[in-house]
Amino acid sequence: MEFRHDYYAILGIPPHANEQAIKQAYRQLARRFHPDTSSEEQAVERFREVQEAYEVLIDPQQREVYDHWRRQQGWDRPPPLIVRLTPSQRILPCLGEPQLLYLLIELSASEQVESRRLPLNLGLILDHSTSMKGARLQQAKEAAQYILEQMGPEDVLSLVAFSDHASLILPGRRGVDKAAARSAINSIRAGGGTEILQGLKLGLEEVERWHTGAPGGQISHLILLTDGQTYGDEAGCLELARYAGQKQIPITTMGIGSDWNEKLLDQVATLSGSPGGSFYIDSSARIAQVFHERLQALGSTFAHSVSLSVHLGERVSLKEAFLVSPQISQLQFTDDRVLLGSLERHRPQAVMLELLIGSYGPGSHRLLQVAVEAQVPTVGSQPVRARQELTLTFSSDLDRRDSVPADIVTAMGKLVIFKMQERAMAEIEVGQIEAAVDRLKTLATRLLNLGETELARAALLEAGRLAHTGTLSSEGRKKIQYGTRGLSILPKEVHRD
Repeated sequence: MEFRHDYYAILGIPPHANEQAIKQAYRQLARRFHPDTSSEEQAVERFREVQEAYEVLIDPQQREVYDHWRRQQGWDRPPPLIVRLTPSQRILPCLGEPQLLYLLIELSASEQVESRRLPLNLGLILDHSTSMKGARLQQAKEAAQYILEQMGPEDVLSLVAFSDHASLILPGRRGVDKAAARSAINSIRAGGGTEILQGLKLGLEEVERWHTGAPGGQISHLILLTDGQTYGDEAGCLELARYAGQKQIPITTMGIGSDWNEKLLDQVATLSGSPGGSFYIDSSARIAQVFHERLQALGSTFAHSVSLSVHLGERVSLKEAFLVSPQISQLQFTDDRVLLGSLERHRPQAVMLELLIGSYGPGSHRLLQVAVEAQVPTVGSQPVRARQELTLTFSSDLDRRDSVPADIVTAMGKLVIFKMQERAMAEIEVGQIEAAVDRLKTLATRLLNLGETELARAALLEAGRLAHTGTLSSEGRKKIQYGTRGLSILPKEVHRD
């Protein structure tokens, strides 16, 4: 008998799963990927895989033969992805009415699975418009030189410079001539306006030319740096970002100074499959540092094309979802699924769900199931899947309460600050200046309590400016927005068993 796949991974169940667990997983996945009703990509192929996995695992004799074959393939090793669920309460009261529950989902790389640096297919897209003249452009070129020096013989580096038109300064190739490349980078001069679409289009074309499309073969990525507003081509930029996401080519966006559109750059990063991949650079001196950090993150990629699916029980609804590590950002699910981008080797991803739980009677009840899918190059070309269920106890003793886990308290404290900032910005947009001023002052107090002195000072200064002028400074707005995003959970703050 021939087997082709890791059937346990396809169903998202452990190798020791019993018959009931196999049937339950099959029913859920069959409904999700049934060709007559599913809107997901490759639904027909996935449905066939699920069907094949179920037929083998539900038959005891076939399963025994398969398990023996699986051990020969080395597939009985530790799972590469670890999913951990931490609810705000393990025991809920039977209230007879809906109640809130917070759920922290942590995704990390198994320390028992080897990791190696994948070849990079990296495209740099640098703004060289007139406003970049001087220190900004010089620092951007030095950052590009640094990345050039880090490229190995298997890496591909391309560079596009754009203003109101785009030029391919460094065509992509392996084994790049670094001396010639340095000369090409140094030749960039400032001038012209800012049309981001031109740069994005040419940069994506060049990276796509070297993009194998084979899962696990390389890391394809674009980094865009700009300091200005783009005019009239925003819709085109978003359309291109969606296309890049479909091709699994994420885009990191970086804005320097204060005169650039943060909403556009945020959307470009998110739509391309890089949530939280938008960065604010407050001075030209920090350009090289941010490029260095981003290159390190790409080099430590353990898994890419990570997606999270949450399948809720009938009496459970999702109010809000936020990525809380490595950056804070709001998540929008489509068909119960959201893209999380790449997972670094030593930097977990963490997601916070705010759930509304309906009325349940006493006893244990399964509330939801979390499924993660990703490409982990070191374990092969097939997607890796992991699954966890949340089952909680409901008690008629209304006074029976557990203490809220420290992980939840830490995440919620920082998330409250982020949401407070978002609310203040929304109030400013609709003219509720007094309310926004008060909120910024409260925000400053919360930040001081966390020891974030510089960010607290910025919030207080902008509250005073807002009270007197009715507006925020561009620099202050960005400092507050991106500063509160950076209040994510650090790996050391996440409890380890």
